[in-house]
Amino acid sequence: MKLSIAGTGKIAEEVMQMLQREFAGSVEVTGIYAREQSVEHAIDLCMKYAPTGFVFTDYARMLAEAEADFVYIANANHVHHTYALEAMRAGRNVIVEKPLTVTREEAESLYDAAMQYGVLCMPAFSLLYMPLYAQLAEAVRQLGTIRMVDCCYAQYSSRYDRYLRGELTPAFDPACAGGALMDLNIYNLCFTIGLFGPPRTVYHMCNRGFNGVDTSGTLLLHYPSFVATLSAAKDSDGTSHGTIQGERGYISIPGSVSILREFTLCLRGEAPQTFRATADRHRLSYEFEAFRQLADNRAESQLNIPYLSRVALEIAIALERKQEIV
Repeated sequence: MKLSIAGTGKIAEEVMQMLQREFAGSVEVTGIYAREQSVEHAIDLCMKYAPTGFVFTDYARMLAEAEADFVYIANANHVHHTYALEAMRAGRNVIVEKPLTVTREEAESLYDAAMQYGVLCMPAFSLLYMPLYAQLAEAVRQLGTIRMVDCCYAQYSSRYDRYLRGELTPAFDPACAGGALMDLNIYNLCFTIGLFGPPRTVYHMCNRGFNGVDTSGTLLLHYPSFVATLSAAKDSDGTSHGTIQGERGYISIPGSVSILREFTLCLRGEAPQTFRATADRHRLSYEFEAFRQLADNRAESQLNIPYLSRVALEIAIALERKQEIV
């Protein structure tokens, strides 16, 4: 698979490291698009992880000149729609980092464009591609009627001290769709909607910084038989975890559900069972293996594209429908 990348941030570098280690010879990074102020960093990334790739400061030129099966959109949240749409118009399949888009209207327009131009628009929610997540979905069925879901992702942001000094970065800029909901709690939302589908109602309560951005907060999702409480914080440390409670038992997940290294199924009257991810595989490798298979032969891929698309769209709809509680 040949891959071009739009963006030079942390996730782009993590992906390039992973590809070099786990897909050497089968995935080639052909180009990286960088803004003028990030060119030196982009060159460093190429030298380390993609020696045959080229750095571009003109996105349209990269789309025209860099051969690619997929363009990986990994820049700021608020430009995902624009960059993905331009790539699809150029005939490229796209992989779009979370959030797929900022609004429901943007998400629907990407899917319309995919149909119009005969290309793929794939959400890069790594959780949805993990075999352990599929095992978790099977285990949930053993819990009986679900009564409670609780997820927390707490991670003191490396940019928060700069924010407190009045320095704005995209991670804490509402105009760039920054904040705890879009950066962290969206993982909890993906986890829940991927398992249970769309909620009936969505409420959001948060702590806001000096510019109105949500630095931490909680989503309250109401389903027919249960309530889900999803919390995230960029302004404080805490214990990240996930719990699904049913009438026959519960599932416990240590750490953020977005990483999902393991989970323990505890059924009433039975010994607990712990399921773990393959230790030697990077969490992002599963989604890129799926994309590589699609690039090789779409017909033989086992990827459930309608499911992935539906979950990504339902997340956008839930974010649009959320009611703010002050």
